[in-house]
Amino acid sequence: MPISKTIKRIKIGEKKVVLIFDNGDKLEISPNTYTEYHFFEGKPLSNKEINEIKSRNDLDKYISYATKLLGQRSYTKHKIKEKLVKKGANEEQVDQVIEILVKYQLIDDKEIIKEFLEYADYRHYGFNRIKEELFEKGISSIYIDKIKYDEVRENKHASILIKEYEKKYAKYNYAKLKEHCYQGLLRMGYSFEVASEALNKLSPIDEKKELELLKVDYKKAKEKYSKNFSGFELKEKITNSLIQKGYRYSDLNKIKEN
Repeated sequence: MPISKTIKRIKIGEKKVVLIFDNGDKLEISPNTYTEYHFFEGKPLSNKEINEIKSRNDLDKYISYATKLLGQRSYTKHKIKEKLVKKGANEEQVDQVIEILVKYQLIDDKEIIKEFLEYADYRHYGFNRIKEELFEKGISSIYIDKIKYDEVRENKHASILIKEYEKKYAKYNYAKLKEHCYQGLLRMGYSFEVASEALNKLSPIDEKKELELLKVDYKKAKEKYSKNFSGFELKEKITNSLIQKGYRYSDLNKIKEN
């Protein structure tokens, strides 16, 4: 083995270790890299060994970066890979880091799925939202496809959300209330069928409340269109405006101008 340099001195610090060679050259490495090798003063190192040490030190930099990220929050393998590549790691280094993280159970996609499913239950996410967010997190489709659709769960959580939405959108007339509830369920990842079925759990229309809301909107529409229209045109503009808001023709006929 051709000798390139001999370690003359070793300076051990808290964040780095410095190898000082007989020719005056220095090599800074991390404490983790230092513990991977049996260094001592007077130890000869070949060019090949020095390059291996440098490679291991570069790898340690990415390991430290990944473990720091994982200390802040959970990441999937895919997301950690993206972070490492962006940091400058090559394909081989990325694979080595992932292998080490998996070995020491610092990263586990199955555990992330388990934790997310618990979170999804708490937030009442629908099946489509669950799959979409797991995909965005970088979970493999192999794992996502194993998640089974639970019809009972879907209907249960959709029913809970309907009651929450009914309170949230109580200021709207019945047609708009149903529309907001329906769209809300779709955004939360429920199918059209489940969302439609859940609407049946809304409280019946409050006729008195509906007329009160209609009177308020009728007054607003009249004030708005009276500036530019009159007679039949005014009536038509008001009627179209109220119909677009979801009011029924039968209720419009109950409105009498003062």
